[in-house]
Amino acid sequence: CTLIITEDNAVLIDAGPNEYADRAERYVSSYTDTIDYFILTHPHEDHIGGADEILRSVRVENVILSDASSDTLAFTRMLDAIEESGCNVIEASVNDTFTAGDIKLTILSPMGNFTDYNDYSIVTRVDYGKTSAIITGDVEHNSESLMVSRYGMFGLDADILQIAHHGSSTSNSEAFIDAVSPEFAVIQCGEGNTYGHPHRETLKKLNDRNISYYRTDEDGNVVFVSDGREVTLKGQ
Repeated sequence: CTLIITEDNAVLIDAGPNEYADRAERYVSSYTDTIDYFILTHPHEDHIGGADEILRSVRVENVILSDASSDTLAFTRMLDAIEESGCNVIEASVNDTFTAGDIKLTILSPMGNFTDYNDYSIVTRVDYGKTSAIITGDVEHNSESLMVSRYGMFGLDADILQIAHHGSSTSNSEAFIDAVSPEFAVIQCGEGNTYGHPHRETLKKLNDRNISYYRTDEDGNVVFVSDGREVTLKGQ
C-alpha cells in the first residue's frame, strides 16, 4: 500500500493482503487517524485484503473504486466495511481530480474494456507542488499503451513511479517507463514471492535508464519526502 501524508491530510492507495492487514493498519494509524481518500485500485486480494481492518480503525472520508467487482471473500469484506464506515463512495472516472489540502489526485486509468482485473486498475497521478508520482496498481501493457497514447510525456512525466504489477514483465513497457521518465521507482513485492517478482526484464529496463529503484522485499518500507520542489529519499 502507498500512504501519502502532509501535516493535515492523508491519502491511502491499496491496503495489501489480509495476511498483513494488522501491519498495514498499524503503519497507517501511526501517522494519521483520518484518510481523506482511500483508493482501492482493483479487486485482487493482495491489494484489498487489508482494507476492512483499516476502514474499521481509521476514519475514512472517501473511498474511490473502479467498476470492477468480484465474488471473493476479500471483496465482500471490503464492501461490508465500507458500508459500516459510512464513507462516501466514488467510482473512478478518467480525468477526475480530487484535492486533499495541497495534494492533488488525477485519475489516469482505467480506460477501455478489459477482461483482466489488472488492466482495470486505477492509475493515479499525485501532485504536490512541482513534484509528482504515478501509482499504477497492477496495470499491464494494454492499459499502459492507452495511457501513453492519450497523455504522452506531458501527462505522465513524474518524479516517482510505482512499478506496475510488482515488477512483472507483463507490465512496465519501455514506452510507458520512458513517458513517465522517473527519477525514482518503487517495486512493491513480497519477499520470496512465488511469482519471481520483480522480473529481470523489468529490472533491466530500469538499469538501462539509470533509474534509481527500491524494492520492498529488500528495502522494507520506502519513504520519500517532498518539499514541493524536489523529492528525496528519507535518510539520504
